[in-house]
Amino acid sequence: MALKNLWEQERSQRLQITAERRQQVNQWKQLTKQEFQMQADMLHQELSSFVTSLHNNRNLQKQQFQQEIVERQLEILQIKTDVCQRQQEYRQQRAAKAQVLFQNLQNFRAILHNSVWDDRSQEQAVSPTPAKEEKLVATVPKWSISRSAIKANGFRPAANSMAKKAPALNADNVKSKVQQYIQQAEGATLIEIEEVIGLSRVQTIDILRSLIKQGILEQRDRQYFIRQQTISGQT
Repeated sequence: MALKNLWEQERSQRLQITAERRQQVNQWKQLTKQEFQMQADMLHQELSSFVTSLHNNRNLQKQQFQQEIVERQLEILQIKTDVCQRQQEYRQQRAAKAQVLFQNLQNFRAILHNSVWDDRSQEQAVSPTPAKEEKLVATVPKWSISRSAIKANGFRPAANSMAKKAPALNADNVKSKVQQYIQQAEGATLIEIEEVIGLSRVQTIDILRSLIKQGILEQRDRQYFIRQQTISGQT
């Protein structure tokens, strides 16, 4: 009987201890559950805050990017406008320069035409007539005929010869005739030399340039004269 009571007493103690331990385990579970819930709530709150912050940052960056894109587009538009304005200014300047150059070219051509071709109407009025050039002339010494007499009577290149154009003349003979005519006329223009000697415009210009280069002729006021040094040497 005593053993049974002892066993029951021990059994009741074990049950009590077990109940206490279960109670402690339940309390620990409850506390753990509360802690987990609190941690979960905190994590959820932090995660929500992070997501919200990330979303706000994303929207802010998007707005900044859009603003930068708009600014870049405005800059590109301004650059295109400046380029168009500069191209238009350049075209206007180029057109103005081209017009000035064209005007200068026209003036140069007019000056060149007046200086090279001269006024044919005035020169023909004082040039010798072809009929008089074909006449046979006598020997005339150099420097004895004035320019007006040569223009009135025709050029006399040599004694007992015709002033008519020869069919074939070499360069030396033509240069000699030109030099002789200018000596006798005491100066002559391009038109006079061309018509009296019977040369083309290009041939006359080439011969005159050659004689000027050799130091035989000089040009003054669209007329060609024998240099004084050459005259002194011949006399």
